[in-house]
Amino acid sequence: MPAFFRTALVALAATFLPDLPADAQSTAPAYSARAVHEVPGQPPSTGVIVKSGQNMRLEFEQNGMKIVQILLPATGMMYILNPEAETYFEIPGQPVPSAATEGYVSPCPAQAAPAQCQMIGSDVVSGINVERWVLANGQQARPTTILWDPTRRQALRQDYPDGSSVVMAFKAMETVAGRNTEHWSITVNAPGKETAGGDWWFDPELRIAIRENLPNGQARHLEDIRVGEIDPALFQVPEGWTRQAPPAPQPPAAGSN
Repeated sequence: MPAFFRTALVALAATFLPDLPADAQSTAPAYSARAVHEVPGQPPSTGVIVKSGQNMRLEFEQNGMKIVQILLPATGMMYILNPEAETYFEIPGQPVPSAATEGYVSPCPAQAAPAQCQMIGSDVVSGINVERWVLANGQQARPTTILWDPTRRQALRQDYPDGSSVVMAFKAMETVAGRNTEHWSITVNAPGKETAGGDWWFDPELRIAIRENLPNGQARHLEDIRVGEIDPALFQVPEGWTRQAPPAPQPPAAGSN
């Protein structure tokens, strides 16, 4: 899969896709929205996200070319569409963002062995019951501890072996983009460095984060959020478009690992 498709998927989907607990997958409302990602010193990047059930559609521009990405977790298929040329290609068996899948999701990295990532108990953060996980590898003297909220699919606290931490705390219910949201603070502490902060707004009905101001200066938000029935045709390749073979993987650059 070309690197720019992977980059666009991460930039648009990772933050804004629905974070659903197992019992809410079938009842979360369908929606569409415009996603905006801001990086200090760079022009904002924008795209459109459409979500209905597990199916999702992402529309964005990369290198001046409009791209449409359709993900269908039930079939394990992803389609990449070029609307200008009316062509598409298929990528079967691609990993789908965990927020699009049904059932419980743990905080463990996909490559972690069970012995490296384990739930060891429970805790409470801002009055919310969370799971306590430890993530370790042979190179660390101490494990990373994660307090994991399975409903929001969010780590509400992370304590790292070097003594640094990322802590989230509930502040208040606030209206953002016309939606009733939970406002959470983000605090990053690291030895020898000034404390950094950010904010996170979570929509409990849509089960999505609709705004983030991150400690590294980046910001993401959704605007023009429209909740309601979505045309199923948006998750299909239009009739008459030409199917093409996926681009061949690019060889690594000389000297890369």
